[in-house]
Amino acid sequence: MGGPPAGPRLAGAGGLMAQVLKPAVRAGIEAAALRCFADAGYGGTSVARIATAAGTAPANVYRYFPSKAALLDAVVPADLPVRHDRLLDVRIEALARGAEGGAAAAAELLEFWLDHRLAVVVLLDRAEGTPFADYPAAFVQRLVAHVERSLGVPLSAVHRELLDLVFDNTRRALARILRSPGDREHARALVTGFWSYQVPGLDGLVAAIRADATGS
Repeated sequence: MGGPPAGPRLAGAGGLMAQVLKPAVRAGIEAAALRCFADAGYGGTSVARIATAAGTAPANVYRYFPSKAALLDAVVPADLPVRHDRLLDVRIEALARGAEGGAAAAAELLEFWLDHRLAVVVLLDRAEGTPFADYPAAFVQRLVAHVERSLGVPLSAVHRELLDLVFDNTRRALARILRSPGDREHARALVTGFWSYQVPGLDGLVAAIRADATGS
């Protein structure tokens, strides 16, 4: 009762044997699942939808993965948030120091985003119903905390709310860029262009918050 259907058995010389699983089919199912999770979220994605996107039947998906959760585990590694946070911290700390190391840190973070485009989209904007459900809010608060440390003074309620709004918009914008249908170089150009607008604007905002907080 319930659960995935049993896989078919194929006749062989010695009787019945399990169907051979093909790496190319597995890869196609994983790619389809990741795109579906990034587009519709985990909760909005069914195994039937993944099967349609992969050009196969739901029963065939279950031959490769016992559940939708197993598919998520395969396409969004459990250590992805930790790896992302480490690169994000290096990037922000480099920005705080000025030009020193900034270009290298930016390039490393950007390459990570491009290497894991749709998985990062799931982390940033499609995490509801997954083990990463708290990540979008944690991402925003991580950025707010970096600003607060750089200021050296506690943020007021107004300043904190303002930064929450700014960084939540950053999260959504990055997810939209990485989910775009263009190729790797197209996504690279979009991120680079976004940074060219965002970083100077953020510098100005932080300077205004500092002046307001210190009365200078």
